[in-house]
Amino acid sequence: MTRILSIIFRTILRNIFRFACLIATLLRPGHFDHSQRQDGTLPTLRDKLFWIYKYYFKQIEKPEQNCGIAEHFSAQRFDFALPDGFRREAEASLAAGGDILVSDHVRGDNTGCLWDDVAPFFFDADISCANLESPVAPSQPFTALPKNLLKKLELNNSPEVFERCFQRGRGITLFTTANNHALDRGESGLLETLDFLDQRGAYHTGTFRSRAERDDILVIEKNGIRFAFLSYTFSLNENKLPPGKEYLVNLLPLNRPGCDTWPIREDAERARKEKSADIVSACLHWSLEHESYPLRHFIDLGHEVLECGVDVIIGNHSHTLQPAEKYTYTDPRTGLRKDGLVFYALGDLLSWHPSKNSRLNALAKIRFTKGFVNGRKTTLISGAELKPLYAYSKIRLEHCGDFRLLDLMKTAEAIEKGGDVQLFLSAKDRREITRLKELAVKLMPGILHRAYLK
Repeated sequence: MTRILSIIFRTILRNIFRFACLIATLLRPGHFDHSQRQDGTLPTLRDKLFWIYKYYFKQIEKPEQNCGIAEHFSAQRFDFALPDGFRREAEASLAAGGDILVSDHVRGDNTGCLWDDVAPFFFDADISCANLESPVAPSQPFTALPKNLLKKLELNNSPEVFERCFQRGRGITLFTTANNHALDRGESGLLETLDFLDQRGAYHTGTFRSRAERDDILVIEKNGIRFAFLSYTFSLNENKLPPGKEYLVNLLPLNRPGCDTWPIREDAERARKEKSADIVSACLHWSLEHESYPLRHFIDLGHEVLECGVDVIIGNHSHTLQPAEKYTYTDPRTGLRKDGLVFYALGDLLSWHPSKNSRLNALAKIRFTKGFVNGRKTTLISGAELKPLYAYSKIRLEHCGDFRLLDLMKTAEAIEKGGDVQLFLSAKDRREITRLKELAVKLMPGILHRAYLK
């Protein structure tokens, strides 16, 4: 009875928040329906109200006004052609997922079917990566998002959830760790997480024990192609890096216009010169939460980061899927025209929020080809795919009995045809899957056309 009363009280409180935000939208018509220029720090009451509105009431699906952002992404196409006369030498693939967050609804005991629908796409790549958005410090208690979001966030994930992802090296093999929750358990939690990852043989980058470790760029070689991985975050929430230990987390003001990208350029150059990297990937924890489009600032910053010597940007933090972009420019190192890729946000790979659009995320897979053109050795992007996912959760009285990731497009097609769709889906799930499929197509038309829309 106490538990039921607690659920009723929290439901009433959430509805009060929603009602307050609805009144605010009526008082400021048009202000709450599209992206606003912010840096994610929520300094004013209006900013806080806007965040609560996005979290509890309605996520933002319209881009910043008067910037041509929707048109920019709807015109994107993802055809990759190798130069004439290119002689292939080797090929390898990288698959990327979004944020692995802490949730009471994502546990070791209810995720037995977690990857059933998506494992071949994700784990058959030569490298599979995702962002580990919290410490995993077994000596400290498991801590999920608090019921009261005014409380300080001190997230700590469980070894059981990690093992569902890692699968003793057969699942996700690379975890990026630079994010706004990296110091939720303090320096000791950060260091214990690094020890935990090392003990299991998992690759990781973004947080470090020392300056020397931070400067030793992570490189993984597959099929003769050397991949370097960089990881940065725009924030540590209210936490601060200890004086003299700025190396603990790669922290850059990515959400502020005018962010100086020289540290990324320096790391990319070190990866090429000192580690002979063929490909450099940058995992950026940036952007605004619960929004379907990046601000114009992030698009400009994405281009600048690619021109720093980065081939692929894998973005996260927004808790939503955001568009991807192919950006073509002249590589200053080689003088060749070159394609770069930006995934502005892949969404939450594992999480649960009241915000419905957080159920939509995606896996990206990029193919790379190494070879010679005009006598010069180079490695180029030769293909890209995107698989949108639906994060299914079977919740009764605030308890999740089953959490798994479904192939969104395949499931939506089965629903539309009235075929043999998963019997465990409720009518509400089916409506949400149909709605989120339409949103995915709106955000990613170019990269989804070939696979799903013909």
